[in-house]
Parts: sequence; C-alpha cells; structure tokens
Amino acid sequence: MRKISSHVSVFVAMIVPWVSVSAQYAGPREYALSEARFIALGFVNCEFAPRGSNSHPDSLAIRFERVMPMISFKQGGAELVFGYATYTLSGTSKSAIFFGGRFGTKLPIVGRHTSALLFPLLIAGDFTKAEGIGPSREDFNVASVGIGAGLKYRYFNSNTEVSISFEELAQYSSEGFGVGSGFSAATLGDATLLLRNVGIGDGIVVGYRFRLQTWSMSESKFDYRSVSHGPYVGIMF
Repeated sequence: MRKISSHVSVFVAMIVPWVSVSAQYAGPREYALSEARFIALGFVNCEFAPRGSNSHPDSLAIRFERVMPMISFKQGGAELVFGYATYTLSGTSKSAIFFGGRFGTKLPIVGRHTSALLFPLLIAGDFTKAEGIGPSREDFNVASVGIGAGLKYRYFNSNTEVSISFEELAQYSSEGFGVGSGFSAATLGDATLLLRNVGIGDGIVVGYRFRLQTWSMSESKFDYRSVSHGPYVGIMF
C-alpha cells in the first residue's frame, strides 16, 4: 500500500506543474481543445502472457485470455479507466485488475478550426494485478508512472467530433509487494465518435481502444506482456 501511495504522490506532483503552466497561457486560441466529458462502459479482449525473458517455468507463469469489462471517465485531457476480470489457472479461479489514468495537452501541428493534426503530450500512471499460483508474492502486482507523446487527428463541428489517436508511453515500474523495479513501455490507440444533440444527455460516444504494454523488471519472473482491445459506449453530461 505504501508503494501505491508513493506512486500516487509522484503522479500528482507531475500533474500540478503541468496544470499551472497551462493555466498561465493567455490569449485567444485559433484551435479549440475538446471539453467533452463522458462516462463509458465497454469491454476489451485481454491477453496476458510471460515474455521470452520471463524466468518462471511455464507451469508457474501467469497466462490468460479473457474478456474484461471496463468503465472509464474522460473530461478534456484527463481520463481514468478501470477493468476487472476472472480467469482459471491450474483449475483455480483467479482475478485480474487494471486501473489507469492519464492527463495531457495537445499541440496543433497543422490545421485549424474544424480539422487538425495534433501532437499529444501526457503523463500517465497505471496499476496491473494478475493472480498467480502459490503465495501472493508470486502475483503480478505492478504500478507504473511515466510520460508519453503521439499523434492525433481530430475533426469536429457543433454536432460531431471524430478523432483517431496513437500514443507511446515510457514508464518507471515498481512491484507492489517487493523491492523490485523496472521499465514499462505502452502503445495506446483510440478511435472515438462523439454525437451531440441526439436527445440523450449532452450526446453519446462510441469508441474503440487498444493497449499493448510490456514490463521488464529487475526480477525477470515479472517480465510480462499484455494486449487488450475492444469497444465502448458512453454518455456525455
């Protein structure tokens, strides 16, 4: 718990200066940042497996492929995502948890008004747990925090917003119940359609997300790879 609290403190410490700098920006914007706020439900097909560098024998490694229900909240440049699923390992029911958050801004590269190519800059954190065989110290229980960048295309008008984004993260990782640490790389993809003035809340959201994440830890038995992708539907408010 102390490990997780320290990661939260680092995450907040990174966000505060960024927010302060953004608040100091004065003057009219030719490009309007999205202020859409919505909550969404969906699912991803999640595949979790050991990497080639993992030192665990196959009989002890964590390996599963399951549909994971997800709930997410997004407002402007901030997003929170939570997922939970169960799976069977050596005849025993186990559980997996994912919690992630990111915050950032997007700088216009080309285009203005209703269409633009953007350069996202963000900070992100996530926590992944997957239960293994044996005592809890053998569970995959890793928190990560870091920075990222990518590309995003956005088209928008008063009733519709379409966006496609691709981002890369580089993160410091730490084991929740140990002293080990390491590095996590993640590739994120998202395609989103927002429809306003449809008679439901402030509008509806339909999207599809993708996430590829790898961990390279000081204890190689925690070297894993996760791939997840799936749709979501939300309501703006």
